[in-house]
Amino acid sequence: MGSTSLILLLLLCIVFITNNEGELIEKLQDKMKKVSTDNFGVNVKRFDHEEMMLFPNIGVQRKEGDWRLDLHGWRFQSSAKNKMLGKLSSAMAERIARLVASSDQMVYYNDTFQRDRLKPFMVQDATNKRIFIMIGTKHNYTTKTDGEGLFRTSFIVPNADVQELKNDQVITYKAVGDNADIWEGKIHLLERQGLSIISSIDDTIKISEVVDKIRLVANTFIHEFRVVEGMPEVYRGWKSKYNCSFHYLSAMPDQLYTITKDFLDDHKFPDGTFHMRHFRSASTSIYDFVHSVETKMHKINLLRYFVFNTLHSLVLVGDSGEHDPEIYGNIARAYPKRVKRIFIRAVKGEKFDDARFVKAFKDVPREKWLIFNEPAKHLPKDLDTTALPTPSKKP
Repeated sequence: MGSTSLILLLLLCIVFITNNEGELIEKLQDKMKKVSTDNFGVNVKRFDHEEMMLFPNIGVQRKEGDWRLDLHGWRFQSSAKNKMLGKLSSAMAERIARLVASSDQMVYYNDTFQRDRLKPFMVQDATNKRIFIMIGTKHNYTTKTDGEGLFRTSFIVPNADVQELKNDQVITYKAVGDNADIWEGKIHLLERQGLSIISSIDDTIKISEVVDKIRLVANTFIHEFRVVEGMPEVYRGWKSKYNCSFHYLSAMPDQLYTITKDFLDDHKFPDGTFHMRHFRSASTSIYDFVHSVETKMHKINLLRYFVFNTLHSLVLVGDSGEHDPEIYGNIARAYPKRVKRIFIRAVKGEKFDDARFVKAFKDVPREKWLIFNEPAKHLPKDLDTTALPTPSKKP
């Protein structure tokens, strides 16, 4: 091999090893791949470590009878930094922690972070990548990732094809990357009418303590996830009685989707769709990310999606740690016929008739909303009851 060949191959190695960000680097990577393959017969795809997360999403039946299937995924490339996780030093742990914690939290952490929770934050977004979508054998589409490696797209599929493909109100699809890697995703089907449970995750079914900066990060990245006792049983009871759909809404980063889904599966929560936000490198801390205006709009937009795209009755379950009472109250006032029940878990020791709740649910019929802190004791098994039981005023 001549000197030119060696130089090109060295450049190729440098590009892959440094794993830098930016459009220029991506173009250089693509160029080097082509040069290596065309001129030297080297298959450089094996150097790529691109992966995908496919978030379970919604398919809605339109009034015309056909279906709109919504897909949401994230394409990313493993970083060279990932390989160092097995040998984390305190210095490296601190460096990683700064991605998700603010400076005043750092005194609390050393190298106790759980590796599986850190890894998704140490990857490079695969931007402007083509993704080939296969829904059954008849419906093939192409989409493209954005500047953060994300793709959100929708496809219209005839009802006859959906009925043929569905299995227990779920359709699976395949997403194929540019390295011919294949990933399988789920679409949960919502017919025009039905009952949907829209549930917050953090401090509603999983203890996160989002109101405390240090505990939020510790519960997210250090401690084992803890379930809110009684919630899995309540949700399974509703699923069994009403065959309702479940939609899990979170302010937490979608980089944590996989371990969050594992947590729900471990505790046997009903299967459902997931709606999380992508943590950007510009975000200052996990606390600020969770409590941002964007998070509030994220929740509002999902609720509006159900109102505008389905005729489902809605049961809204949340907690008092963020803006759930105010958001749910606004939706209930705007669309009173659509909101069937609202349940708010009190996480700050509030009384069940606290002034905040009275204000948040002003003009919402009292029989529609309930504040609770003991799911098994306070939450009803029967969602059709005209009036909800009211717990004592003290939590």
